[in-house]
Amino acid sequence: MRILFVLPLLAAPVFAQNLSDIALQIPQFDSIKCKFKQEKQVSGMVFKSSGDFVFEKDKGVIFYTTYPVKSTASYTTKEYRHINNVINAIAGKNYSKLEKDFEFSFDNRILKLMPKPVSQAYNHLKLLEIETGDAKINKIVILLCDGTKTSIWFQ
Repeated sequence: MRILFVLPLLAAPVFAQNLSDIALQIPQFDSIKCKFKQEKQVSGMVFKSSGDFVFEKDKGVIFYTTYPVKSTASYTTKEYRHINNVINAIAGKNYSKLEKDFEFSFDNRILKLMPKPVSQAYNHLKLLEIETGDAKINKIVILLCDGTKTSIWFQ
């Protein structure tokens, strides 16, 4: 009988009061260059793109889209600076910078960040999910308050 009551607790997401527990399970990154695939859902429509992804520690995130149209998107702009800062902090394991603005959970290699009401991101960002592998980030999901959902897979 006791096992039945314990199993649902084990399946629930682990909310960490201390982010050092989470930090041990997430790899640290200095820079990343890889291919990406992206799906962006806006107002019931899905837009797909792919190309090259570059992350340079302390500089930022840049997407060089090659399909369907060639373009460059930098997350260092004012509009995306907060997401860039979050990715920089996670890559460098600087979670103390994020603790004041986000609630964290980590389960099955997925780090979830939910903005606190006091955060500047609260009115724009609903959820940021980062799925990690052994030595890399596999996927990032960005859910904005307006319902826009962006899923990015890294190869």
